[in-house]
Amino acid sequence: MADPTENPSQIHGHATYVAGAAKEALGFESGAADKEYAVKEMRAAREQSEASGGEPTKNETVGKIESKLGSVTGCEGMVDEGKERQS
Repeated sequence: MADPTENPSQIHGHATYVAGAAKEALGFESGAADKEYAVKEMRAAREQSEASGGEPTKNETVGKIESKLGSVTGCEGMVDEGKERQS
């Protein structure tokens, strides 16, 4: 895989995380590596966003959905960002 900090994307990071979680649930060893890569990418994207002064758009519905998906997939970052969107 490429360097996750080179061109980070929250969307790609979340998709990779979910795919890794599914692989891991099915017993594939590569799932854990995919999840680790995804976390690095999401953190890099968040740092990049924060450095440019970006905040998540406030939207109660999107926040609830994001928070729920984060709970289901085990992604604490999604849960936290979903809560931020709701405030």
